Amino acid sequence: MTEQHTCKALAIHCIDFRIQRFLNKYLDDRFPGGYDRVAAAGGAKYLAEGGQNGDFELEECGVSYKLHHPTALVLIQHEDCGAYGGSKKFVDLEAEKAFQKQEMEKAAAVLREKFPQCAVEGYFVELSGNLTSVV
Repeated sequence: MTEQHTCKALAIHCIDFRIQRFLNKYLDDRFPGGYDRVAAAGGAKYLAEGGQNGDFELEECGVSYKLHHPTALVLIQHEDCGAYGGSKKFVDLEAEKAFQKQEMEKAAAVLREKFPQCAVEGYFVELSGNLTSVV
């Protein structure tokens, strides 16, 4: 007989190595019982854009939900994301953070429609490790 195993959250974030140690610490502290992860270049970029590119992330979220029953979906975007052209595309950090907040709101709407029983959160992490709640 297989025991049911659950986790509290599913984190969706970028593959960028520069933010991983910050994410590991935050997620380990916040969800000590464990969490699932979906890592893709740009984090929630493809969920926000819609279309076929977001299908991979939605499928992974579906697998996590079906097997591990997370109650929170945690979107994490970061400073200087190459999938968006990096920080040079923005006038300053506040403009970049505002843009990423909009991206996470779009992605959150997709997730809320697909997984209405889950809470959706969004965070922006700076390369210094500063993590801010934005959604």
